[in-house]
Amino acid sequence: MRPLTKISLFGIRLATCVLAIYWIALFTGTHVPQLPQIAGRISDKIMHFSAFFGLAILLCWVIQTRTTAIRKFALVLVIALSYASIDEITQGFVRGRQPDLADFAADSLGIVSAIAFYSLMRFLLPRLSSPVAVSEV
Repeated sequence: MRPLTKISLFGIRLATCVLAIYWIALFTGTHVPQLPQIAGRISDKIMHFSAFFGLAILLCWVIQTRTTAIRKFALVLVIALSYASIDEITQGFVRGRQPDLADFAADSLGIVSAIAFYSLMRFLLPRLSSPVAVSEV
């Protein structure tokens, strides 16, 4: 599979830079002792789902394999779920935070949803962008 973008910063693909920055922000956000309350109170589970959806989408974008798409998505799943479990475990060492199985479930659902969305878009976009043969009447 060819890269989606050839843009690079200091010799590193843009997608890889975006993933690194996102992952650092994700780690920082989940390990801050106490997050300030957001106006309107967004559910903790929605934040977990969204954060790991974004991580999995970026991993799908960055990881390139020369084999089947199934192997790529399996690799994304293993990496993202491993990080989600490590993230939940290490939150136990932060004051005001504790590991939560429901948070891990929201993380996992976000990861699986992202992989499904990415694979669906990968299937649909080439078909939508190809010219449709118009028959003359």
